[in-house]
Amino acid sequence: MKDFIREIVELLFENIPFSKDSEEAKSKITAALKKEYTKENERSSAIEAVATIINRYPHIREAAHLIDYDQTEIAMLLNHDVVFNKGSFKKIWKKTKRFIFMECFLVTFIISALLQWICNFRVTPILFTVPFVIMLSSGLFFIHKKHKKFASMYDFEKIKLDSSGRDYVKTQYDRYCKKEMNMIFVCFTFLFYLIFTTLLSVFSSLYSFYDILQQITYSSSLINICLYLLFKNIYCRQNIRSFFTEEKETNYLSHLQKLSVFSLSYWFITTMALFFGRYFTKTIINYFIAAALLYFLMILIYNLTTRKNLVFKNIVFNLRRTIMISLAISAIMLYQLMSMDLWLTQPYINTIASIPHVENTIDYNDENGVYTITTEKEDFKILQLTDIHLGGSFLSITKDIKALEAIYTLLKETEPDFVIVTGDLVFPMGVMSFSLNNRAPVMQFASFMRNTGIPWAFTYGNHDTEAMGLITDHEFDELLKSLSYRTSQNLLYPYIQPDIYGRSNQMIEIRQVDGTLMQALFLLDSNDYMDSSKINDYDYIHDDQVDWYERQVLYLSDKEGYTIPSMLFFHIPLQEYREANDLLESGSHEVQYFYGKIGETMLNKICSSEYPSKLFETAVRLNSTKAMFCGHDHYNNQSIEYKGIRLTYGYSIDYLAMPGIQNDIEQRGATLITLHKERDFSIEPYRLIDIS
Repeated sequence: MKDFIREIVELLFENIPFSKDSEEAKSKITAALKKEYTKENERSSAIEAVATIINRYPHIREAAHLIDYDQTEIAMLLNHDVVFNKGSFKKIWKKTKRFIFMECFLVTFIISALLQWICNFRVTPILFTVPFVIMLSSGLFFIHKKHKKFASMYDFEKIKLDSSGRDYVKTQYDRYCKKEMNMIFVCFTFLFYLIFTTLLSVFSSLYSFYDILQQITYSSSLINICLYLLFKNIYCRQNIRSFFTEEKETNYLSHLQKLSVFSLSYWFITTMALFFGRYFTKTIINYFIAAALLYFLMILIYNLTTRKNLVFKNIVFNLRRTIMISLAISAIMLYQLMSMDLWLTQPYINTIASIPHVENTIDYNDENGVYTITTEKEDFKILQLTDIHLGGSFLSITKDIKALEAIYTLLKETEPDFVIVTGDLVFPMGVMSFSLNNRAPVMQFASFMRNTGIPWAFTYGNHDTEAMGLITDHEFDELLKSLSYRTSQNLLYPYIQPDIYGRSNQMIEIRQVDGTLMQALFLLDSNDYMDSSKINDYDYIHDDQVDWYERQVLYLSDKEGYTIPSMLFFHIPLQEYREANDLLESGSHEVQYFYGKIGETMLNKICSSEYPSKLFETAVRLNSTKAMFCGHDHYNNQSIEYKGIRLTYGYSIDYLAMPGIQNDIEQRGATLITLHKERDFSIEPYRLIDIS
C-alpha cells in the first residue's frame, strides 16, 4: 500500500511547478506520509489508513506542515510567476550542452596530445606538443568561463518548470544516466582489451617498451572516442541532475559503484584466466571476444530489468524511430568497425619465435634506393609468398591466423635467407573480409616477419590499395616506409623510388662477399585497375617502368663488365603467361614444362591485363632476366620456360578472398628460389599439404 502514498504525493504536486525545491519537498513529504501511514496501519486496516491520510492531507498546504514548512516556503512552492515550459527550457539546455560538448572535446584533445607525446617521445618534439597543449588549455579556460557565466544566468537549482518542462527534464536525466552507464561498460571492456594485449606483448621478449607504446598509439583514436563520450555523458548528467534531490544522486552513485566493482572483478578474472591460458590455444583472442559478448549480454539483461530502479522510464519504444536510428547507427558502426584498426592476430604474432637463418649483411644506398644483401653462402634462398589476403576483422581472424600459421610452417621448412611477397598482402574488400582496413593487417604482418627475423620485400597487388580501402596509395607507401629497414632492420622497402609509374618499383642486389653479383632482383608494380567502367579491368606494367628496368640492367651490366643475371617479381601475370600456356596446351616445343598446373576456373584461366606490356620482349632482348615470378591467380602454380625465360606462378596462401578457398588445399604453399654461386638458380615448389 506504500505505493499509494507515492501516488498521493504525486497528486498533491500535480499543479506545483517542477524544481529542485519541489523535488526535495516531495521527497520529505513522501517520507513523512509513510510514517503517518505506518502509525495509522497499526490501529486500522491498510485501506482505512490510506483513506485517513487522504482526508487529513487533501492539499499541499496541509502536507507541507508535516515537514515544518512555514507559510513563506509554502508560498514559494506554489509560486507560478516565472515558470519555463519545455520549449523555453530546451533552448537553455541546448546551449548548455554546446558548452559541455566543446569542453569535453578540448579535454579529450589535451589528453590525446599528451598521450601521443608520451608514446612517441622519440618522434614528436616537446617544442610542438607544449604550445599545442597550451593553446587547447587556453581555449578550454575561455569556454569554461563563458559556460560559468551562462550557468549563473540560469541556475538549474532555481529554475521552475511546468509539466511539459518536467517531463523533458526527466527524459534528459534518463537519457544521460543510461548513456553514462553503458559508456562505462564499454570503457571497461576496451580498457581490459588494451591491458590483455599489452600483457601478451610485455611477456614476449620480442617486444620492447617502445613497441608497447606504439600499440597504444595505434589505438589512440578509439581511446579518444571512448574518453569523449564518457566525459560528455557524465558532464551532461551532472548538470541535469541539479533538478533532483541528493538522495537520488546518492542512490545512483551507489548503484554505479556496485556495477563498477562487478565489472572490474569480471574483467580482472577474465583477463588473468585468458592470459595464463594463452599457451593452450593460438586463437586466444576469440575467447576474449566471447567473454566480451557474455559481458554485454549480462549488461543487456541488467538494462532491461534492474536499471528501472534508477530512471523514470527504463525503455521507451517507438517502432519507426527505432528502425531509422538502428539503421543509421548500424551503417555508421559497420563502417567504423570495417575501418577500425583491430589487433586481433597480435596475441598469436606475439608467440612467434625467430627462425634459424644466416645473418647476411644488408646495406641501403640513400642516393638510388637500392638495397644490397651480401652473403657468405654459396646458395642464397629466396621464398616467394603471394596472395596472403589478410582481412584484419572479427570475421576473418580465424582465417588470418591460418594464413600466418601456413607462412610460419613454410618458413620453418625452407629456412630462407629472404622473402618476397608478390602482392595482395591484404584484402580490404569488405564483403569477404568484413574489413576496409588495409593498414593494421600490414603492420601486423610486418610485426610477424620481424619476429621471424627473416628480411622481406614487397611488391603491390591489385587489392592492397583498393579504392574502398582505409588508406590511399600514398598513405600505404608512407606506412611501409615507416616500417622499413631503418625502423625494423627487416623490411627492405625503398625510401627513394624512381620517378616512374607505379606505387613502388625497386631493385635489390644479391652479392657475394667478394662483390660478385649473384642476381639483381627487380620488384615491379603491375599496378591495379585501369580507369574505366569495366569490372576487373586490370592495369599493366607501363612503358616508363620497363624503360627504367632496361636502364638499370644496362647500367649494371656495364659496371660489372658482363650481362648481369636478374629476376623479375610482380603481381599480375603478363600476357606472355597466357601465350606460353596456350602453346603448351597445343603441344608446341617452344615451351618447356617444369611443374604445377593452371587451376583457375572462376574467371579466365589466366587473368592478365588486356593491355600489352613491352616488359617480356624487352627482357628477351636484354638477355639478362631468366626468371619471372607473379601471383594473382590463386589456383595457378605452373612453372614453364618460354623464349629462355622461366615463367612461374607462386603458390598462394589465401584462405579468405575466394569463396570456399579455405577448404581447398592443393594450391596453397610457396616457391623456393635458390641462387647458386655460379649465377644460375633452381626453383622448387613447396606445397603446404606436403609439409603438413
